[in-house]
Amino acid sequence: MHHAPLFSGYGKEVSPAFLDDGRRITTRFAGLTLSTVFQPLFRRDGQAPPAHEALLRVVEPDGSPLAPLEAFARLNRLGHAVAFDRLCRLLHVLNFVRQSDGDGSLFLNVNGAHVLGLIAGEHGSFIGTLLTRHGLDPARVVLEIVEDRIDDLARLEAAVRGYRRRGLRIAIDDFGARHSNFDRLWMLNPDVVKLDRTLIVQATANPQARRVLPRLIEIIHELGAEVVCEGIETAEQHAIALDAGADLLQGFLLASPTDRLQRIGPV
Repeated sequence: MHHAPLFSGYGKEVSPAFLDDGRRITTRFAGLTLSTVFQPLFRRDGQAPPAHEALLRVVEPDGSPLAPLEAFARLNRLGHAVAFDRLCRLLHVLNFVRQSDGDGSLFLNVNGAHVLGLIAGEHGSFIGTLLTRHGLDPARVVLEIVEDRIDDLARLEAAVRGYRRRGLRIAIDDFGARHSNFDRLWMLNPDVVKLDRTLIVQATANPQARRVLPRLIEIIHELGAEVVCEGIETAEQHAIALDAGADLLQGFLLASPTDRLQRIGPV
């Protein structure tokens, strides 16, 4: 177990230590045990996945699981939103670099509180240093931002510019949920748009939603972005996503999250 030099200065109560058991790297933060699992994203042909999304798993001191959103909310209340978000990305990068063969992309989630918690000009500074230190090409990293949870559009746009200056790609996550709108897509010009899973669920039950889905994807393609249909859990949803023109697909039907990168397509 060792302390991470990138995380000096946060105080003993949140100073992270990493444990390497030879299979995966875990860490502890404010009493919580954190680990990484990866869920692959598949192209339409279903061959070996070109990308994996890193997902957080959190365990309480008593061994019970804690939902990541609840963990982020707790650490935000304690004033550690930025430190916690950075630590999670460091953990995910360490686990990805250990397994990666030099190919494939890594999708990393960025918490909205982190975006709003940084001062102007800081966005991308930590992740840039992190990727350089661990030899990961920024072009292989896609930062997922849930844009409709961020009300300060100027700060959001500045964050995207900062990440892009460092060579990172940008994905808008959960598009189509709550208050997502095309104005933000035109403003942010993302590389990838991940459709909220409610859209594919609605398309299985509502013929009108099924007819609209290909048009939605076509508009996003015209903006120059790739489209991910996530939350694919049934063969019918898979067929609808393919028919609608999705570029990438993700969901439990294709592969569950595991602590290992998946090398082959779904059987």
